[in-house]
Amino acid sequence: MKTSVFRLPLASSALLSAVFASSVGAQEAARAADEDIQLGAITVTSTGLPTEVKYSPSSVTVLEEGDIREIPPSSVANLLKGVPGVRVSESGIERIRIRGEASQRVAILIDGQRISDHTTYGTPILIAPTEIERIEVVRGPSSVVSGNRAIGGVVNIITKRGADKPVEVTVSGGYLGANEGYRASTSVAGTLGNFDYRLGLSQSDLGNRQTPEGELDPSGSEDRDLNAFIGYRMGNHYIGLRAQDYDLAADVYTGIPNFSIELPKRDLRKYSTFYEGENLTPWMSMLKVSAYTQEIERQFRNSSNFGGPSTSTSDDVQDTYGLQASANFEFAPGHRTVVGFEYENDSMFSNKVSTSTRGTTTRVSDASIETFSAFAQHEMELSSALTGTFGLRYYNVDAALDSYLVNGAAQTLSQNKDDRFLGSAGLVYELHNGAVLRGSISQGYTYPSLSQLFLTSVGAGGTVIGNPDLKPETATNYELGARIDQGNLVLDAAVFYTDSDDYITSVTVAPRTSVYQNVNKARSYGFELAAELDPGWANGIRPYANIAYVTRKFTYSNGYTTADSGTPKWSGDLGVRGDWALANLGGTWDAFLRGESSATQRSSSGAVADETAGWGTVNLRGTVDLTETVSMSVELGNLFDKSYRSIGQIDGAGRNASVFLTAKF
Repeated sequence: MKTSVFRLPLASSALLSAVFASSVGAQEAARAADEDIQLGAITVTSTGLPTEVKYSPSSVTVLEEGDIREIPPSSVANLLKGVPGVRVSESGIERIRIRGEASQRVAILIDGQRISDHTTYGTPILIAPTEIERIEVVRGPSSVVSGNRAIGGVVNIITKRGADKPVEVTVSGGYLGANEGYRASTSVAGTLGNFDYRLGLSQSDLGNRQTPEGELDPSGSEDRDLNAFIGYRMGNHYIGLRAQDYDLAADVYTGIPNFSIELPKRDLRKYSTFYEGENLTPWMSMLKVSAYTQEIERQFRNSSNFGGPSTSTSDDVQDTYGLQASANFEFAPGHRTVVGFEYENDSMFSNKVSTSTRGTTTRVSDASIETFSAFAQHEMELSSALTGTFGLRYYNVDAALDSYLVNGAAQTLSQNKDDRFLGSAGLVYELHNGAVLRGSISQGYTYPSLSQLFLTSVGAGGTVIGNPDLKPETATNYELGARIDQGNLVLDAAVFYTDSDDYITSVTVAPRTSVYQNVNKARSYGFELAAELDPGWANGIRPYANIAYVTRKFTYSNGYTTADSGTPKWSGDLGVRGDWALANLGGTWDAFLRGESSATQRSSSGAVADETAGWGTVNLRGTVDLTETVSMSVELGNLFDKSYRSIGQIDGAGRNASVFLTAKF
């Protein structure tokens, strides 16, 4: 069933009218035109030191709360689709790819703490979008500051805390048309004396994907996020406690008869505490210490009937606890240093059962990874216009298969260890007020997952066996960039080259049997551009572009090299946005073309494994300030109902409308 773009509330229709009215003399906008490219935002994810995006040596994008509220919150991944170089994997649970790197090579952090994952699919984002204060995205290898799984980049999600007044109640909810579903949330937050607090609940139920050709059945998902926070401030000391209970379930559309995948559980239970001390001494500007424990439950169901029925199930429990500490020092004018360490103990209990015409096999395993790392990053003013940043991290990792039973019989146990240093260096040169040049070299590191090291997995594709002798994947990134912020023009551009080695993949060793090995390597290069121009037109109308070009050459174990690695060369958004006012209403609007070029993925034999045509969709997005306390965000997607598919993904949504209301009291 197709969703009609015209079945919208009156206020949504007012937004459409205002887009056209703004060009023919509507009232002045309710708010001044603000930059949507946040070069002035402060980020800590890229260097570990509070730095304006404009002066960061890395490629970093910050989504502030204002940016987030303009997008109907179907998911966190949907908020990131406009970031250059970022692509969203939509097959089942959504995951993030950066610069063509698979999602298992992208670190997902919540408040600086890593979400662990030991599947080959990559790390999901286990938090509701309504609980997010801001998102910092670092593109390219960033393991010196952000640690493991940061070859592709880092997504650091900073959650909301208290509110400025004693009690603030927020209620939000709306219809999300791409899946004919909804999200509803409520929270109460505030500050009472030295205490601040927040209690929030968010829930979504997204149905099957609606495409121009019809419904993809099954392809729905649902989540529920319950979280609580309390903080206490005493002078320049601040401590906090946070608890999160998150449930996620999804169906995977395969499009293949007699073949199904279900993900009935991907749940997170997390408890964390932290301390922040500001300006504790004349030479220590910040001290942070945090500890956390999290449990992730994962259930996987697969059934097929190719020459006989077969099923495979996997029930996994990942337990992680960690400790982090960092201190910012300023021993001399023009010098800033951050020093820190991280400890993480990550274990997984796995119960896998496979059944076929040949019988039933049960595999029960218990494995763990213990990681200690220490890092330092130093920033110095080399001259009045030139700043250098230099970093180093030491890793020590121990992994072990602690127990392994196959049909009740004990199997041989094994271990894996690694220790190494990683480095980074960057230069930032300010040409004049408003223009900055930058360059950087950074290294990335992805340690093998417990599945890749020790576990045997069975599915419709056959049996994949772990390899305890795997080496970590590594990458080195070289980058040059420029940033301009001159009032009427905001620009952030970068060219990059990434050299990656020891990629892990499964290699066939017998019919329907493969083993994980370090055999592949990749060479990637390209550029990214985020630009916005304010020509001084009425109502703050501003054209903008967020685009990326990536060429990714992949070399397989047999020596076959191809640029058809499943990454579209071109992707991004081109659009126009501004402000509007009509009668007593006002807000923002954004009309944009989103698309990507054709892409092909070839196997090691040179055969085409997947191929898609280029596509582009026309979309309209905006906000309506109904009152001082009530606002609405609206998105009209794929206005011309175009059929399309991104490579490796399910078909894109057809014409759809989403409307989301938020009220604060």
